[in-house]
Amino acid sequence: MTSKIRATSVEASEAPADFAQPVGAQTPRRMRRAAEILAAARDVFLEKGFDRSSVSEIASKVGVVEGLVYTYYPSKRELLNAVLRGMYEPLIADLEDKFSRLHGVRSRMRFLIWRHLRVYVEEPNLSRLVLHEVRTGPEYFQSVLHDLHVRYTAFLLRTVEDAIADGELSADTDVELLRSMVYGGIEHRMWGTLFGRGTVDVETMADRYTAMVLGPLLPDGRAHSPVVASSARSHIGQVLDEVRMRLDQIEDAVMASPDTPPSPLKTGKPPAGPRRKSPP
Repeated sequence: MTSKIRATSVEASEAPADFAQPVGAQTPRRMRRAAEILAAARDVFLEKGFDRSSVSEIASKVGVVEGLVYTYYPSKRELLNAVLRGMYEPLIADLEDKFSRLHGVRSRMRFLIWRHLRVYVEEPNLSRLVLHEVRTGPEYFQSVLHDLHVRYTAFLLRTVEDAIADGELSADTDVELLRSMVYGGIEHRMWGTLFGRGTVDVETMADRYTAMVLGPLLPDGRAHSPVVASSARSHIGQVLDEVRMRLDQIEDAVMASPDTPPSPLKTGKPPAGPRRKSPP
């Protein structure tokens, strides 16, 4: 199982860096025009979806004839593939950069869940395009999007693989099932949010989901889960806030009373008592 996971990760990392380029000679002028077409296609696809968009509409947005678009991208599907690559590649690069600084299954898993939730919140149009229109077709498993998704989810496979090697997770952990639980569960949870049915707190959701996924798999169970730690920190913070508020109220009341002698806590001197008369 471990060798299979490593092979998937290596193959994903070896994807050529320039595979999102348009066809034809890569002159500066063609590259600028290709960027304009790609930006227009992204706007149209995200606004209308793939099926309801047309190449002629994209060409009109750029200010060129439809036939010119096909000299850069042979079909509407190829244009969509270029749009998806352009949106996924920065996300995968960001994941790689931050993931490489993390160690331990809990912190890595929490980061991947948190980052995936942010995609739904920050890129709802992209999420709708991918889930509602692109992944529903029978050609998905032979598509560019499938290859991108394999690369995107490979970070979770690396997390589990390293955790098994380090003894954090049992060697019989079902890696594919765990990946399906994480990404499939988040997709199901966020589906309503994509279509305007409520919002989520990404930080809280990431804590809870991480604890739910890893709790049964870790030797310490929920004892040190992010949910418990977060809840404890929240309670302590509330107590401290209440203490500060009470102290402020007491100080205001003291300062408002002109007949109140200075507090020994402020002057550092003991309070003056009644003076004793000297003996005759």
